[in-house]
Amino acid sequence: MIVMNIEAKLIAFGACMMAAGCSVLSPQPDRSKFFILSPVSDSGGMAAKPAASPDSQLTIGVGPIDFPDYLRRLPVVTRVAPNRVDLSDERRWAEPLDKNFTRVLSENLATLLDTQRIEKYPWSLRTKVDYQIEIDVQRFETTSDGQSQLVARWIIHDGHGGKILYASETKAGAPVGPDEAGASSALSNDLATLSKEIASRVTELNQHRIPASTDSNAASASRPHAELIKTGSL
Repeated sequence: MIVMNIEAKLIAFGACMMAAGCSVLSPQPDRSKFFILSPVSDSGGMAAKPAASPDSQLTIGVGPIDFPDYLRRLPVVTRVAPNRVDLSDERRWAEPLDKNFTRVLSENLATLLDTQRIEKYPWSLRTKVDYQIEIDVQRFETTSDGQSQLVARWIIHDGHGGKILYASETKAGAPVGPDEAGASSALSNDLATLSKEIASRVTELNQHRIPASTDSNAASASRPHAELIKTGSL
């Protein structure tokens, strides 16, 4: 009698599972959604720039870029407390965030500085860059209260000698929209802010660059560099 009761229960359970159209062994659907950062060229409001001839284009070296290890992953990270983060089960980056960050930053600088001569670290010893951009990313994530957050320290080096020309820190944030791409859009805006600050400073430095063949103007032209280093130092 006991055996029959067990068999009856198993048959009833199986019938219930079939009626519900599911099985404990059936594969579950993948609900992952994948996101990427967008460059400034994908947004409106870009200021018009005079076209640069290939001979006048700057060569910009991007990197090294130091990125927090906890962000070097595919799941989207949300900071929920000063010492705790959550990893999304469904929202993911289409590529590791540090690589996406570097790629979009390079594209932004190419657009803002009107140059196609962007070299990513490490570049060949034979490659000569005009300026090298070194970045230390402290924060690049969204928070539980619906804000994005970017904190990055950056240095502009003279590409010809490695001398530090300018050092600064960028802090940026934006509200995260309610749509699925809200986080990636807000973080893209933060990265655009960083890119514009770097591009603006590179442009200013280049305007005061000392021509190699003009020694007589060296003293007067070097003053802006000294002032820039002092103003932007951390």
